[in-house]
Amino acid sequence: MEKIYLEKYKGIIFDLDGVIYDITEAIKKAVDDGIEKYQLENVNRDDVMEEIAHLIEEIQNYPVPKILLNSFELLQVKFLEGISFFKKLRVAIFLFNQFNKYKEEESTIFKGVDDLISKLAKNVKLAILTNNKSQYAEEVLEKFNLIKYFNTIIGFNDVSEVKPNPEGILKILSKWKIKPSEAIFIGDMTTDVDAGKAANVKMICVASGLAQKETLKKHQPDILVEDTKQLIQLFNI
Repeated sequence: MEKIYLEKYKGIIFDLDGVIYDITEAIKKAVDDGIEKYQLENVNRDDVMEEIAHLIEEIQNYPVPKILLNSFELLQVKFLEGISFFKKLRVAIFLFNQFNKYKEEESTIFKGVDDLISKLAKNVKLAILTNNKSQYAEEVLEKFNLIKYFNTIIGFNDVSEVKPNPEGILKILSKWKIKPSEAIFIGDMTTDVDAGKAANVKMICVASGLAQKETLKKHQPDILVEDTKQLIQLFNI
């Protein structure tokens, strides 16, 4: 496996959900509840995980009126094809509420990621870039005693365009006054890969379970690791 030597870099940008914070089980349970409650036949949970993750990512950065205004467009997802619009809306809201319940009750950080972050922080600057609210990121990092390691946190409320647009990454690089070649971005979704590549930073993608590995490969990250364990092994520290 390729090793990352930190001497070449000055900053590392982390996505939050799926890289530091493990929300996979919360999404799986929410999908299972939705399939059972609404009798969604021919829906395979593993096949729709990425669609659901993207849908939740979109919904969570919209205020409710905007969700309703954009709901027709938001709900153009394969697993809801053939269902009436109002049922789609009910399913989506149910999934989102179940996801939030499970996330609150059960989600935690990936094993070993806190140790990796503390070691990286001694060598480079660290930032968070999430399509969620920056306040949400702060709360998660605070909960797991990690906020002290991140001098910059960018959420959807801090940019005009969220990932896959590279605006957030470029904003962090500008704040740090470093070149793209001196930065690494670590994410777990196709939107992360596309944002990292558009910003010309080193893009490491973690196949943590929300997006299928084959889908991620098609977007050609610089490095694709199986899980957080492999991510930790990448770094020569």
